[in-house]
Amino acid sequence: MNWLQTVRMAVKSIMDNKVRSLLTMLGIIIGVAAVITLVASIQSKATLTRLQFEAMGTNRISVNGSGAKTQDWKEMEKMLNVDLKKNITGWSPQSQYYDSENRGVQYRTMKIDSQKYNTNMYYGNENYSRVTNNVITAGRDITKADCDQRARVCVIGETIKKYFFGAMSPLGQKIKVGGKSFEIIGVYKGKYKGKLNTEDQMIVMPYTLQSQMMTVDRYANKQYIVQAASKDDIDIVVKRLKEFMEPRCTSSNGWFDAYSDSQYQEQQESAAQQDALLMGGVAMISLLVGGIGIMNIMLVSVTERTREIGIRMAIGAKRRDIISQFLIEAASVSCCGGIIGIVIGCFGSAIMGNIMLSKQLSEQSWMPEVEQFTVLPSPMLIVGAFLFSALLGIIFGIYPANKASKLQPVEALRTQ
Repeated sequence: MNWLQTVRMAVKSIMDNKVRSLLTMLGIIIGVAAVITLVASIQSKATLTRLQFEAMGTNRISVNGSGAKTQDWKEMEKMLNVDLKKNITGWSPQSQYYDSENRGVQYRTMKIDSQKYNTNMYYGNENYSRVTNNVITAGRDITKADCDQRARVCVIGETIKKYFFGAMSPLGQKIKVGGKSFEIIGVYKGKYKGKLNTEDQMIVMPYTLQSQMMTVDRYANKQYIVQAASKDDIDIVVKRLKEFMEPRCTSSNGWFDAYSDSQYQEQQESAAQQDALLMGGVAMISLLVGGIGIMNIMLVSVTERTREIGIRMAIGAKRRDIISQFLIEAASVSCCGGIIGIVIGCFGSAIMGNIMLSKQLSEQSWMPEVEQFTVLPSPMLIVGAFLFSALLGIIFGIYPANKASKLQPVEALRTQ
């Protein structure tokens, strides 16, 4: 018997039992759809993470100093802001060094009249907005003159502006932090529309005011930014930064570290891949259940068609012909279920992924347009799901096919 005739017989058997075949496919359909939907959705999350970092600029390297006592402040500042700055251009000529963030982040209470708001206070200079991807929508940014003169000015986030001033302009208004008054000179464009965020709730002051404001626990934290010339320079600069800092760090002057946004991005993408494998593995259980269902129905089919098998063997069909027929039938059922599952999974991943991404985008107005985030499973995922479903049908069809091929023609023909 040729393969084409075997396939026709397998398809005819499926069509003769449409309802039973559909119910048999159900486990495969659910399993494939679940795998594609979950994995594609997690991949879309990884895509969003990548685009977030690209929007911020992955050439950024953060240099942190923390845990130093305030009396060691000048020594720590000299090491990071003077000695280190001299070495950066030697490691990567086009790289830039900014003391843009001196992040001794303090959770402080701001006051205007009787209104209060608890938030994080940051310190920066004229480079702060550049390396943190913040945009001034009203007023002006902090300048070098503000830092040199230790001017009591500040730039506030969109959330703070709305809380204290609503639709009114906050420019020129005074805000109190730690008992000291600061003039509002600018407002940053909102990045997040959700309630749980930090950047839109922040207040930024000239970094030269930090030593006055930093009194909590007698410890200080500092952060500087290195803008690498290119992604290729990041690993070199990070390595040199750590080599520079390690011999200079002692228990008395705290700890220091350097990491790039691209390193954090890689960690996030690796975590997303692990999540995809985990969720895909869970969904695979449904596929295994579907495979067991196929084996069960094929065993029933062997019992029902015992006489047919006996007739075929009596007129010359060999064992391999019987095995081929039942294996192809099992694989056909599984493949049909896989195709239906892929179609459902594509729709499911598009719907679920776009809901998730649209929510993220609605909370992060600085991200690119939502059209760039159309979520569809990768071709590799689709092909893999189809091949796995076909393989599953063959594996779980082996036992019923082997059982059918071992029937004795005489005994099979006696079956009514």
